[in-house]
Amino acid sequence: MNIEKRALLDHAERCRRVANDLTHGKAAQRLRAMADEYEARATRLDDRSGSSHPGHNSRMHPEGKGDRED
Repeated sequence: MNIEKRALLDHAERCRRVANDLTHGKAAQRLRAMADEYEARATRLDDRSGSSHPGHNSRMHPEGKGDRED
């Protein structure tokens, strides 16, 4: 397993572990959604051949934040 995929899966596991310890439902839900996204990105790494560096569009941005200028 490559380093990037292992890191994504580790982040997903960490998010789920913290979410399970939280009493704040919305925060836990957001962490679980983040975990799902990390796992999806790890899965896409399996589908992609070539560079191990993510492209510009594959970076995650906090909600409401991105590369767009308002």
